[in-house]
Amino acid sequence: MKRLLQSNTNKIILLVLISVVVFVIWHIGLETVYIKTLTGVSNFTIRMFEDNTRIELTKESGVYHFDIYTYMQGREITYPQEIGSSMQPFIIILSWQIFLFFVQNRKRAFRSLGINFLIYLTVQVFYLFMLTDFYTSGFAKFMFQLMMDSFYIVAVILVIKDYMIYNFRKRLSQA
Repeated sequence: MKRLLQSNTNKIILLVLISVVVFVIWHIGLETVYIKTLTGVSNFTIRMFEDNTRIELTKESGVYHFDIYTYMQGREITYPQEIGSSMQPFIIILSWQIFLFFVQNRKRAFRSLGINFLIYLTVQVFYLFMLTDFYTSGFAKFMFQLMMDSFYIVAVILVIKDYMIYNFRKRLSQA
């Protein structure tokens, strides 16, 4: 297998194949698992700061969205927020992490997986945390709007980070 992956063309083909498989699995049910995990972690985090706020995941007409429950001016308010494509950049990270197990040693691949997953999950939990205060704070509105379409950028930055670390270490060990 190592000999097969010495060619950059073969590595690219492998990465594309992994991405296609992850994409298919994502639509079969991995998306639901990830969104429920994200919702649970977000609610756990929110409970550390607020007792009266929560996020619930609902599905209507085959489309998931978050329902935000919070208190404002002494009464409970609820507002929906579409998920849209904000969860799909996780496919990029997951595909990349699986690919790293083929081109790096397991220790580095596991370390990268842990770091990247923690960074990405933290950014998305922060996004959902900002969402709970969306209608009461100008800063929360600004952060929410800023982050809404930036998850692809975060995913690409994590991939570039790993590539640079892997590529520089490889060059240093060959020198």
